[in-house]
This record gives sequence, C-alpha cells and structure tokens, in this order.
Amino acid sequence: MIEKASIIREKRKSVKITINREGDITVYCPYGLALEKVESILKSKERLLEKRINKAKILSSKFSSVMKLESILLFGKEYVIVPTNKISKPSFTEEYFLIPKKYYEANKTSYYVKKVVKEIADRVIIKRVKDIIQNYKYDVSKIIIGSYRAKWGSCDRFGVIKLNWRLAMVKPKLVDFVIFHELTHLKELNHSPKFYIELEKICPTWKESRAELKNYAFLLELY
Repeated sequence: MIEKASIIREKRKSVKITINREGDITVYCPYGLALEKVESILKSKERLLEKRINKAKILSSKFSSVMKLESILLFGKEYVIVPTNKISKPSFTEEYFLIPKKYYEANKTSYYVKKVVKEIADRVIIKRVKDIIQNYKYDVSKIIIGSYRAKWGSCDRFGVIKLNWRLAMVKPKLVDFVIFHELTHLKELNHSPKFYIELEKICPTWKESRAELKNYAFLLELY
C-alpha cells in the first residue's frame, strides 16, 4: 500500500491519512518519521483503508455526474444540468436544472447552482426548522443559512443555529437529522452520552442518518 500513497512531510506531531474521492491515499507525517514507520502504520490499517478506498470509488461512480457538474442534487433527487437560450435565469423543471447558455459557456455553472440552491435552502430549510421548533418547543434565537466547508451545522449556547446551504441537496430525512442534532445542543452543548440520549428521543434513526450523510461529504468541497 505504501506504493499507492503520496507522502507529505510537514511540521506535525502525528500521522494523518486522507483518502480523496478517487480513492487516492495521502499520508501527512512529521519530517523525521522513518519511511519504514510510515509503511508499518499503513500496513496496520490496511483492511480499514481498503474498505474506505472501495467506498470512495463506489460513491465516486454513483455521484460521478454530480461531481463533474453535469447534474445537481436537490433534496436527494438528481437533476441533469441543461444549458439553453430559451430562459433568462436558472430554474428547475421536473427533471432538469436549466441554465442560460451564456452562463454555462462562461463556466459560471457552479456559481449559479450555489445561488439557486441557497435561495431554496433559505426558504425551505428555515421553514422546516421553524416547524420543528414549534412542535418540540425549542428556544432558538436565530437561524442562519451559511456556507461551511467542514460542517453541516452548528449551535451555540445563545441559541443560534447555523446550517449549511448544501443541506438542500441531501435527502429530507438527513436535513431533519442535522436540524435535530443541532437543536439537541441547546440541551447538551457537547457530544456526551447524555447528548445522544436526548437526540434518540427526537430522532430514533440518528445513527443510520449520520452514516448516510457521510456519503454526501463531497458536496462540502464541490461548491
């Protein structure tokens, strides 16, 4: 496996191993760490890494057109991106995401996908949060739809809920999971056992949803 890995030496104390969407391995390690030690670490994690590589390749195949910006996701449904001269602004139809050809040819597809989907997130996801708050009586001071590269959402002790606009691309049940997760932080700010007990009460399928949401992690880097 060492032959397949890219090794990057940098100022750090521990070894970090990452696998990209194509299944390529990158090992970040301290300057003085011997190559034999790196190989030993990779060998000890070989089964786990092979499993992660296979999963990455499966997901890359499943979402290939999304990753290539040939289609986009909206609440879990895939829409083919179609450039056309017949419209003046991007919009969804039953099966397609239509974008003015001049924007498409100017390589602005990603910009307009983000713009349109964020507008939907501002409307639909905020309404969903408010509906849940009303049903479960949570004390939320503010709801923010933002753009975050490393998280789907967050909550602070002041009752401010922040949610990633990219949530509008995943399945509704996964949107609910993230909302319930952040609302639970209003009772337990950390991820203690008590936190998961509270989460279980309002989202019994949280474990399955958390695992499924990881399949969409590529969206955090794509746009």
